[in-house]
Amino acid sequence: MMRIRPVDRYHYRDYLKRAQECANAMNRAYETGEWNACVINAVHCGISAADALCVATKGVHHAGERHGDAVSLLMSINPKDDEIKNISNRLSRLLGVKTGAEYGEKLMGAKDAEDAKRDAEKISDLVKGKLAKMGV
Repeated sequence: MMRIRPVDRYHYRDYLKRAQECANAMNRAYETGEWNACVINAVHCGISAADALCVATKGVHHAGERHGDAVSLLMSINPKDDEIKNISNRLSRLLGVKTGAEYGEKLMGAKDAEDAKRDAEKISDLVKGKLAKMGV
């Protein structure tokens, strides 16, 4: 069963702020060649941006440990929306590297950082666009 937690919708701004702070740290780490920190912050940027969209549209965010459930929750916003599909696919890729980047024995490299950074930036841009269209 998917674990979710209700959140007052106005808190979407807090998730966006968290996403932006992670993006700032991701960019600093990328500029200095700190690939592990870049990937970790990209993952958390993507998660926070996706949480912002779920909170704004559904009043909930994912509260479980199964990464696939977070993607399913995101898709439940509108499974036919191509932008939601794009966000979900990119989030799925980021979540796929999360455990390895945070706890694995293999260190992240420049390509890992580039890929994660690109996905996080795209998620953030798409989420901000969706929220702007909603007028929030």
